[in-house]
Amino acid sequence: MADERGTTARTGSPPAGSAGGPGRIVVKGLPVAPGLAVGTPVFHDEADIDVPVIALSAEDVRGEQRRLATAIRMAKKQLQEVEHSIEREVGRRDARIFSVQGLLLDDPAFRKAIRERIAAQLVNAEVAVRDAVLSWSARLAGVGTEADRDPVADLRDVGRLLLRILAGRPRPAAARAVEEAGADGTKVVLVTRELLPSDTATLDRRRLAAIVTASGGVASHAAILARGLGIPAVTDVDVSSLPAAGGAWIVDGGEGRVILNPKPEDLEQAVHQSRHYQTIREELASRSSGLVRTKDGVAIELMLNVENFDSVHPEMLDGLRGVGLFRTEFLFMDRKTFPSEQEQFEYYVEALGQVGDAEITFRTIDVGGDKPLSYLQVPAEPNPVLGWRGLRLSLQWPDMFYTQIRALLRASVHGRMRILLPMVTMVEEFRRARTMIAQIQSDMEAREVPFDKDVPVGAMVEVPAAALATRDLGESADFLSLGTNDLSQYALAVDRNNARVASLYQPLHPGMLQLVKLAAEGAHQSDAHLSVCGEMAGDPDAVLLLLGLGVRSLSMSPYHLPLVRGLLSAVTLDDARAVAAEVLALHSTTEIRSVLRGHVLRLAPELGTLLPPA
Repeated sequence: MADERGTTARTGSPPAGSAGGPGRIVVKGLPVAPGLAVGTPVFHDEADIDVPVIALSAEDVRGEQRRLATAIRMAKKQLQEVEHSIEREVGRRDARIFSVQGLLLDDPAFRKAIRERIAAQLVNAEVAVRDAVLSWSARLAGVGTEADRDPVADLRDVGRLLLRILAGRPRPAAARAVEEAGADGTKVVLVTRELLPSDTATLDRRRLAAIVTASGGVASHAAILARGLGIPAVTDVDVSSLPAAGGAWIVDGGEGRVILNPKPEDLEQAVHQSRHYQTIREELASRSSGLVRTKDGVAIELMLNVENFDSVHPEMLDGLRGVGLFRTEFLFMDRKTFPSEQEQFEYYVEALGQVGDAEITFRTIDVGGDKPLSYLQVPAEPNPVLGWRGLRLSLQWPDMFYTQIRALLRASVHGRMRILLPMVTMVEEFRRARTMIAQIQSDMEAREVPFDKDVPVGAMVEVPAAALATRDLGESADFLSLGTNDLSQYALAVDRNNARVASLYQPLHPGMLQLVKLAAEGAHQSDAHLSVCGEMAGDPDAVLLLLGLGVRSLSMSPYHLPLVRGLLSAVTLDDARAVAAEVLALHSTTEIRSVLRGHVLRLAPELGTLLPPA
């Protein structure tokens, strides 16, 4: 049977290089996720899963390969569930880690390597998975730089997931360790050699105070998740030499310090600072409702990006315009057939009921590319992200488009809504879609089906050509929504779900900023309302720049709302314009990020402990 080593306790001498008085140990590490926490240490050694070695006969090979295929399907399903959970909580940027891992499972060469090991060496699936992961890890070890070294960690994570499923233990041992140690309500500091993304995503954050690891780095996927989830974390610590005895630890994720056996005054100060940290977050969150105004009184519209309302508290919408991006495609996913018009109608009415008098911007179905539907058979495409997706699919599959538009229009009498068309490349495309919508409205009117005749119809600006033609597009659309995620991807020629080039996905690239500037200017010239709904809208560094470029409407995940609200209320329009002018003259993405972060800390120093590393 496969096995995993669980939580172990150790005692020992103070580690070399530590400082402090008798019994008190201060260990310096690398800060990777801000925040300060107090908790009881739980040492967790995530040893490699014990892999059983079973000799097969030739007749056993097909059955073992079927067993492997079943494990891969289960692993993909688990990754999708984790991805959707993280996306709901902190946004798509952090969630895409798991879509990258899903691509590894779909890699024909990787799957073939495992199948061929089973057949050629007559070994069981566990051995084949272990050996294939080791072989591929060795090949990828020299790929990339310090900033994008996580392909190997992703591969190990995928391998560990497959081995756990094959062993009948799909739940990460780290999650079990935290749950058991914190069962009595104790806050836990998880101490481990390495934490992989799936471990971090499945930890019970009600019981977890902080994370201390031996390896990982600021750019590791686990560190990115820790920052997104608000878990203080320190890495580059020799955890094997840390004594387990001594009661509570203090973990300072901002300074990269871990204090063992703290003195009473240390604990008192740490508890006070930890409460202060939480108070800042809670105060910012409580002020996130309402139309935010800059320090000099300029009104900025804040909205939310959602796919459902599981992670959205009703009070978050108090005073807000509402939901700036409601991704309707999630209604179409995880099912075997297209939802009927009535199913869609009921779904949209329920969503409108959640927001009361606020407004929802429903984006029509945006599948294809990285969001395929299992029941929608489309021709194989060499580059699906550039192919049949978004509005292109809707225009060429009119039955699907008609059904969704009818359902949306019927629902429009039950609340305030806007309809947003994704992946618009040319003005002609948008005009054709509006003509189709007008035909549907005429038919409904003739049949005396009630609907709001004044529902605004807008266009997503997420293709570079559309960004350059924003003025023309704005003259045809009722409003515009700048999708910086896909716009960055297309402008930089980077598949943001491809781990090998993920480090090149830099929304603050000088060329990308010029596109955003042109889009904002084009919207202003056509007098079209422009909002930004991509990841830049939730990034405080980018928000300062967007404000200076003329953006007055932002839509983001609920998690990012407090930070953005805190920043905007601390700056003036003149501040933002001066920053934008300075940044647009720079020529390096690294320099741009550094300068923006410096200005954010200067203008809103109280946010310093809440911001992730620049």
